[in-house]
Amino acid sequence: MSTHYFLALPIESVEFERIQREVLPYYSYHRIYRPDEFHVTLQFLGALDDDQVEAVREITKRVTDKTAPFTLTFQQLDHFGRPDRPRVLTIVPEPEPALMTFVSELRGQLSEDIPALDRKPFVPHVTLAKKWDSGTIVPHVAPAFTIKEMIDAVVLYRINPSHKPAYEAIDVFPLTRSEEDTWRSRLKFLT
Repeated sequence: MSTHYFLALPIESVEFERIQREVLPYYSYHRIYRPDEFHVTLQFLGALDDDQVEAVREITKRVTDKTAPFTLTFQQLDHFGRPDRPRVLTIVPEPEPALMTFVSELRGQLSEDIPALDRKPFVPHVTLAKKWDSGTIVPHVAPAFTIKEMIDAVVLYRINPSHKPAYEAIDVFPLTRSEEDTWRSRLKFLT
């Protein structure tokens, strides 16, 4: 079996886990995501050889070097698939122009170097669970929430299906901070 990769925004807020625990009793899934697996997939890369992995690294660094950190706001549950038996349960962010601009640039440059790249449209979401088990959703009122997540890095993950967690971070690409933001951050700790 070949090794597969993807680029993603790591999601670290403990609020995602709280919401997951609160809503999962109303659903029936085979695969429940662990909190250390929460992420927003930017681009599934599939099987790559060593040269392609290096090209992904170079492109990602080039794009992240030109992108400032931004904030995503999450306020609703969503799903993929049938409403009564959704195959994937997600939390979705509010529309964020900085995210869409960043993803468009990143995916555009990647598609030039990796012709077999997955071309599915970008639908930002954090997966909580997938692979519907049996039965139908138990009627419930979804919890109200507002989660703000600061996005300041992109991670290149390798998929290891037989391990827990299944996703292994193999490289991290920090988003660029302006010199002023860097100094402001440093001053916060020095004063």
